[in-house]
Amino acid sequence: MINIAITDDEKLIRAGIRKILSDSIDIPVNFFECKNGEEAFELCRTEQLDLLITDIRMPKMDGIELMRQVSGIDSQNRPSVIVLSGFDDFSYAKAALSYGALTYILKPVDQKELVEAVNKAIEISRQKEQHRNELVMQSFLHGEVARTSDTSLFANGLYCVAVSGDNPGCFFENTFSPGEYYVLEKKKNYVTAAIPKSAGRKIQHCESCKNPDPASVSLRVGVSSMLQNPSEIQSAQKNAFVSFLSQFLKIEPMYVFCGGKLCSVYMWNTKPALAVDQLDHLFEQLLGRLELGEAAGVQKSLNAIFDLFGPEKGESAEKLEENYAQLLYQFYVKIQSQVLKSTRLGSDQDVYLKTKALMIENIWIHSSLSEWRSCVSDYLVYSCALKKRGRSAYPFINEALEYLNSHFTKNINMATVANEVSVNYTWFSEKFTEHTGLHFNEYLKKLRIQEAKRLLAKGCYKVYEVSNLSGFGDVKYFMKTFREETGVTPTEYKKLSTV
Repeated sequence: MINIAITDDEKLIRAGIRKILSDSIDIPVNFFECKNGEEAFELCRTEQLDLLITDIRMPKMDGIELMRQVSGIDSQNRPSVIVLSGFDDFSYAKAALSYGALTYILKPVDQKELVEAVNKAIEISRQKEQHRNELVMQSFLHGEVARTSDTSLFANGLYCVAVSGDNPGCFFENTFSPGEYYVLEKKKNYVTAAIPKSAGRKIQHCESCKNPDPASVSLRVGVSSMLQNPSEIQSAQKNAFVSFLSQFLKIEPMYVFCGGKLCSVYMWNTKPALAVDQLDHLFEQLLGRLELGEAAGVQKSLNAIFDLFGPEKGESAEKLEENYAQLLYQFYVKIQSQVLKSTRLGSDQDVYLKTKALMIENIWIHSSLSEWRSCVSDYLVYSCALKKRGRSAYPFINEALEYLNSHFTKNINMATVANEVSVNYTWFSEKFTEHTGLHFNEYLKKLRIQEAKRLLAKGCYKVYEVSNLSGFGDVKYFMKTFREETGVTPTEYKKLSTV
């Protein structure tokens, strides 16, 4: 429902404008009528108006003062303004435009011009509504409680959809109407969005492809299970990603055409993951061998882990009795949190490691599980070589680095770490700098900056949240330090990383 307020001190003019719009706009509209600017501004404060149509000359509060007052409303909740006036006066038009009026139309009103302006305002309103709902969805995603939210669209349940490929956003644009999808996360070649239950049926109604050529697939799509409300959006996003990972396994998708592009669609698999305990055991074994720098042992553990995921796409197999995609997801999370995170400083300084880490994190860029597995193997084997080459003559330095890599987001300093490894503060400082080439505070800062980059690249955290989550705490200090280290502000880095 679109809310439009018509403000004019002449009743016949208000009625005429209302008649024109009622006959010309084919969507539900809720009309309000106001005799002057005071009534209109009060309405702006009590109703979520999409459009304010106002005259210039009115008693009590004229149109210019009304626009000045309305311009102070938050941009996401501020209505678009169309000015109607019988005065062909440049000063009026200039004032109207300076306060953000969409257009200035002279009376007698040209019907076509008015309808075109109103349709433009409606499109702007829909974009704002979509943005507001996306912020609500993202607040639920991060575990926050949304203060104001219209979640009526999700009253009957919701799905989350994950899409990768060239221009994945076109899947949503071509499948759903505006306001039927809300972007949760957007990266290069990868997008996730929430959709209401009613819109979810549209995926199944896309034109199916009977004899597809898998090599011609342009977009790969994962669809979550249907969940009941926005508070479950985290689970929905995870389920969509798990479904998306099915593309790497012996699981047949549904092939559909969307906007002329062939898409492979994977729906949520309700089967459980049975080999979780085996995965946990083998992964702990892998971490131990990695810490010792045993490349052959790491490779052996890795082979055993990938054997758990069942056959890859293209291999012969019996009917799958468990959710191997769920198991693959758990391994992906473990690699992210327990391997890439702990070696993040090294990967930032080493171009090869940094490249491999990005390829592991962006699993959607790979065409097969073997290709992604090769990246994981390369990263681990190379890390083993670095550990052997760089093992310190002072074991307490290795202990300190391990402690730092797992606690750098907390409120720690050199005294904290020196006490943790039971070494004299001065001696620790000297040997730490000798081994790493950096003073302790500089090393700690680089760890935190790298974590901040990772969080900003996700595109879903506010700057103050990144400051806290990366260990900086004070947001002003974080912003100053980040700019000194990277040459850009956190906000600029976030925009560049999510393009």
